[in-house]
Amino acid sequence: MTITDRMLIGAIAGNPAAYKGAGEYRYCRTEQQIYFTSANDPHPFDELDWVSLPSLNPDGSNILSRAFQRFITHWPLERQHELEHFALKKGWDMAMELKYGGGALEDHEASEWQEIINARLEQLMKQARSQIDKEE
Repeated sequence: MTITDRMLIGAIAGNPAAYKGAGEYRYCRTEQQIYFTSANDPHPFDELDWVSLPSLNPDGSNILSRAFQRFITHWPLERQHELEHFALKKGWDMAMELKYGGGALEDHEASEWQEIINARLEQLMKQARSQIDKEE
């Protein structure tokens, strides 16, 4: 099966990247498939030729939260304070979500943030492609 860019992006976006914890997405070169595995529930493909897929936001890393905090520094100071106040109550993960889903962002703010996320996913997808195509 040919792995599409969209398939890779989906796995990267949802990858906890914590094999000994929640698990991780990998690509099996032998079977040419993306699969999910963990130390608690290993997949049979773990015995074959595989590579770990990158992660947009690995468990426990707070990468997206920190990136979002840097991103909003170009917004008006008053708005930054509103978001910080919101994050104190509900957390940065919720602050970077649309207000209609319980988050803090207006549509136009979420669109700006989504551009950043999409660009990063594109970079990680290219990184994954190069790992997949590399001969071991």
